[in-house]
Amino acid sequence: MKKIFILFIFTGAFFVSCNNDLLEPFTPGSLTEDVAITASSDLQRVMNSTYGLLANREDIIFSSVFTDEVGIGFANGGQGISDNYVFFLNTSSASPTAIWNSSYYALSRANRVIAFSDKVTPVSPADAALISRLKAEALVVRALCHIKLLSYFSPDPKSNDALAAILADKIILSTDAGLPRSKNGEFYTSIHSDLDAALVIFNSLTTSPYTGAAVTLYPNKNLAKALKARAYALKGDYVNAETWANDVITTSGIVLANDTNYNSIFHTDSEPANTEVIFRLKRTIQQSTQATNLGNGYASVTTTITGSPFFEIGRSLYNILDANPTDVRRSAIVHPSSIADPNYATSADYRNTDKLIIGKHRGSGSVGNLNSDFKIVRLSEMYFIKAEARVAAGDLPGAAIAIKAILDKRFPVAQALPVYTSATNAWKAILNQRRLEFAFEGYRFIDLKRLGVLAGAGIDRNPADYSSSSANYPAANPTNLPLTSTKFALPVPQDELNANPGIQQNPGY
Repeated sequence: MKKIFILFIFTGAFFVSCNNDLLEPFTPGSLTEDVAITASSDLQRVMNSTYGLLANREDIIFSSVFTDEVGIGFANGGQGISDNYVFFLNTSSASPTAIWNSSYYALSRANRVIAFSDKVTPVSPADAALISRLKAEALVVRALCHIKLLSYFSPDPKSNDALAAILADKIILSTDAGLPRSKNGEFYTSIHSDLDAALVIFNSLTTSPYTGAAVTLYPNKNLAKALKARAYALKGDYVNAETWANDVITTSGIVLANDTNYNSIFHTDSEPANTEVIFRLKRTIQQSTQATNLGNGYASVTTTITGSPFFEIGRSLYNILDANPTDVRRSAIVHPSSIADPNYATSADYRNTDKLIIGKHRGSGSVGNLNSDFKIVRLSEMYFIKAEARVAAGDLPGAAIAIKAILDKRFPVAQALPVYTSATNAWKAILNQRRLEFAFEGYRFIDLKRLGVLAGAGIDRNPADYSSSSANYPAANPTNLPLTSTKFALPVPQDELNANPGIQQNPGY
């Protein structure tokens, strides 16, 4: 069967191919996949386009606005106020649609790399190694996309029997109509199978074409191992999660950033080699547009007080950061042009007296303002997973040791070993530290979904961020959405419902 390569035909958001009948009007020699992908260079182009499709910021912005990372900025022109900030979701909501669509767009390309890597004939041993590496990269990306879909759309990621999304472990044809959602168990099996297959390939390759900073730009065995740890932690299988997290910590050659170089990860994308970042999506000046720049999800012009911020740092988050001024995460997140009102709680004009500017995703003149790299996986996540695993095993001192390893690098001096008096206390401490560590990186929504009940903690917005002096909200003040809400599983988008009669919707929509 031929598949169009240059012109992808979409039915709704998901089906990304066409059948023989649709190809018949094309003259002989039309550019189909079978003739377009014949060499490793063709596979490389498809893989490059896959990375481009991964760089969709919507899950990061959604996580910030829907939870408690942001407050309404003084330059807000209506962004978020009528939907995510007030917990309004339905099948036509923009955020779930973007998260679903972008994941499947990337999957459609990754699946083509995987399928055609077995059909392309290498011209040399080096070419064979490149083809194998590209297949491994695509397998890791496929696992990454499936983890994201399961995280956002499954009502219960810990249950094998709960529904996830549509499993895209092959090229999906237009004749594959009516595909149902697969269960989490099938998703986890596919995720680990892909990552294991990628590791076999990576371990068989004797050399890597990537050195220095380029190592973080492409999937490798460190990323595959880290994603296995992430997937097992999402499932609640902490025995396996800890095994893989420890593997990354001890064998990756990557170290935690310290208080002198942590900010370079975010402000300039120029941290020292082998420091903190396991995988990033690199941004270039050619990609610098307001629709895709990460920082443009929060502000219009720059990450400064004059940069027209339509979202600012949520007051509750700022209060925690400000209580520890030597924590390097404060300077990473809070732009120095911010103006903090000490009387914010009683201010009659809170929105204009308290201006807490998000400074994390700055970009630069060389790649465009607000156009920062997307940091997809960092080493600190592995330490947090280790800490979670220790709590799950009843080892509260072990959890404290894992958290201290991070804290010692975030402050200029070594920190006291935390003391956790109960499992609930430990879970809450981990959740609180993840809130600081991964603010504005797309973790918070999933972290609350995973850990909130264990920690006895949910969305934590300061009353000032939804007072009448901040904005005029519809219906009621958007205080704290309970963790029992069905909205912690996003709705299957209307685009998919229209195109796919076999899809099942989540409860509550």
